[in-house]
Amino acid sequence: MARSIGIDLGTTNSVMGIKTTHLEIITNKDGEMLTPSCVSAKKKSKLLKFGSKTQFVVGRDALDWMKQDAANTITAVKRLMGRNLGDPEIQKIIADRKCPYRIAGHSRGTSNSLAVVLGGNEYTPEQISSKILGKLKSDAEKKLGADVDFAVITVPAYFNDKQKHATRTAAALAGLKVRRLLPEPTAAAISFGVDTMGKDDATTVLVFDFGGGTFDLSVLTISGGQFIEQGKGGNMWLGGEDIDSAIMAFVLDETAREYGVDDINALIAGQDEGNKNLFLGELKVAVEKAKIRLSDDDSAYIELPALLKDDDGDRIDIDVELTRERFDEMIAPIIDSTLTLTRRLLEDIHFTADLIDKVLLVGGSSRIPAVVAAMETEFGKQKVMLHERPMLAIAEGAAILSHRLSDTYECPQCGKTVSQADEVCNGCGFDLQTYMISEGVFDIVHAAAHDYYIHLENNERYLLIEKNTPLPCEKTETFTLVHEDQKLVHMKFFNIVNDKQESIGDLWLGVEEKKNNEKEPYQIEITLKIDENNLVEVAAEVTELPHIQLSKTLSRGKADEKLFLSMEKLIDATNQNGHDTYTINDLTRRMLSTIRKIDLVIDPETGEVNIPAYESAEMQIDKAARLAETDTTPTSLIYYAEGALSSFGPLIEEKDKAKIQKRIKHLTAMDEKGTYEETLAAHDALDSALDKLGWINTLMTIEKAGECCELHEPAKASLFFNALSGIARSYREAKIDRVSSKLEEILPIAHEVLDQYDSQTGTVYKDIRR
Repeated sequence: MARSIGIDLGTTNSVMGIKTTHLEIITNKDGEMLTPSCVSAKKKSKLLKFGSKTQFVVGRDALDWMKQDAANTITAVKRLMGRNLGDPEIQKIIADRKCPYRIAGHSRGTSNSLAVVLGGNEYTPEQISSKILGKLKSDAEKKLGADVDFAVITVPAYFNDKQKHATRTAAALAGLKVRRLLPEPTAAAISFGVDTMGKDDATTVLVFDFGGGTFDLSVLTISGGQFIEQGKGGNMWLGGEDIDSAIMAFVLDETAREYGVDDINALIAGQDEGNKNLFLGELKVAVEKAKIRLSDDDSAYIELPALLKDDDGDRIDIDVELTRERFDEMIAPIIDSTLTLTRRLLEDIHFTADLIDKVLLVGGSSRIPAVVAAMETEFGKQKVMLHERPMLAIAEGAAILSHRLSDTYECPQCGKTVSQADEVCNGCGFDLQTYMISEGVFDIVHAAAHDYYIHLENNERYLLIEKNTPLPCEKTETFTLVHEDQKLVHMKFFNIVNDKQESIGDLWLGVEEKKNNEKEPYQIEITLKIDENNLVEVAAEVTELPHIQLSKTLSRGKADEKLFLSMEKLIDATNQNGHDTYTINDLTRRMLSTIRKIDLVIDPETGEVNIPAYESAEMQIDKAARLAETDTTPTSLIYYAEGALSSFGPLIEEKDKAKIQKRIKHLTAMDEKGTYEETLAAHDALDSALDKLGWINTLMTIEKAGECCELHEPAKASLFFNALSGIARSYREAKIDRVSSKLEEILPIAHEVLDQYDSQTGTVYKDIRR
């Protein structure tokens, strides 16, 4: 039977747990409860016969390998999940130059995503995280002796939709089905609540989760097995990593002063690559040990002998004492930041400190005495509780919920497999319902982590769902397209996080049907759904055409978004350059087709790219851009040729008619699937055949003028159609002089009409408004 486990996918370390008849932390293959969240890409030429050049090493082995090959080893990938290359924190990491591996834009993504370059290959953060999850899955299966197919995976409470979607994608790549994405503070509270509370107790808890890479806050009311999120906050860029960085800076400054080094960072950068990586790896380990030691001792020493050399080749020994007093001064700004965020959360949910019954401290960094003291000062010593297992609490909570969400579980009394729907064990008669209420998690009510907005025309924004709204929830609003002829709808969704606007994805909808003689724009009904995992899905429906609808997750910086951005750039450029309506209509038609192709590019489960679909859509956009640039409209030429055959077929020789029909068919095929060059060649071939029709083109000019008047000046249209009838009659009667006379009379008027209407510029509309 496949098992379901709980996973704390941490920034620094990851932990897994399972609950059966008892709660257990699952150790990895090395017998450790903590698995370092570290991945290394090792080149292995021997693996060529298996079709791969790269071997991934995960966990403790990767952490050790980092000392030899830091450039191809990554830690703290969780901080990169769902982020974009332009994020200030990402740019800070890149500019800092202390990050040994390379962060870059993804070749098949947008600036709303990024890639990590390891071993010369680019990987998304999801792909890297999937290696960590894959190891946890494999180690758990060996330990449990059973398949592990399901998991509850924890995420920071402050993760946005893109970050949570990235976590789910990583799980899918690792072969795990996610039962729930559980906020880390809630997981810790579940562990705490189950351990210490009776079924009739009720309390309001502030969970202060200060981990290795993120700082998470959550206020929960716990009663009768129910966990209700009142609000959440924090900062995903604040954690033990920042404390480590502060200690490292102190150690290097002290060493530089002792040895008279002007720029020790430049000195480190100039070291032999192997020595530099070894030094930075050993320094990180030594700093982490010192930080842990200072939770109990008054001082700690950071010692690294002879790993650095100065410009003269003399060795530099690291030998620095860090006292508790100096350590507390050093991290005071970081602790102040956590207090500011804590107070802000309470203000957001209209709470005061006296409404908090207990403050639960979890995460490795929460053990620091100065952190504990600050929270005791803020809330009162009697309220502050340091979790007995701060590094394991989150995995424990995930394991408990995973057990609760499983279809089956083991009877606590006899061990027989029972169903979640069973009230009594049919093996031993044990009262399962009472046990689940008293010992399990009965229900969790989550809340939206951020405000959710939609972008309107003129850069306006409209609030759809407010922060801290109970989940799951959905909101439906009706908007109006901006023009009666609009066929494209671009919906942009975003959060406001720490007072900054962050995109959470785009959606495009194509409307290929036209209203029946109505001069009012369509209305579009948009529904934003957020599930209990804080994952977003959008549904859109054209009110007047209910069969035109879509429902999907959003583009999130991947290959589909790259194509959509290219499409939007093309549309904006075409609008700015003032093209005629034929070009606008042709481009609109192409974009409708392209949208359908782009929707097939990303696998909704794994996030993998469908390369043929991507390349096809990319070619379509490129072809549309090049055709629009020269106002070449194959569909207009096809329509013209078909009109000539339909209206004046009897006047065209059979061999010419056959040639035109053949070239219409070829241009139609190339227009749909051919390259720009193939389409242009087919266009020119048909155009050349039409040029040889001689005076038939003159008649087509008159007919086209009449069709223009039908649209714009209906009363004038009969002038041209009557003229065509008269010309045809005179031609049949062989009255050539009358034909010439009528042509001389009507052609100038026809050209005047076509000059007036063919020169009009158009616009590709795509926005919405209230």
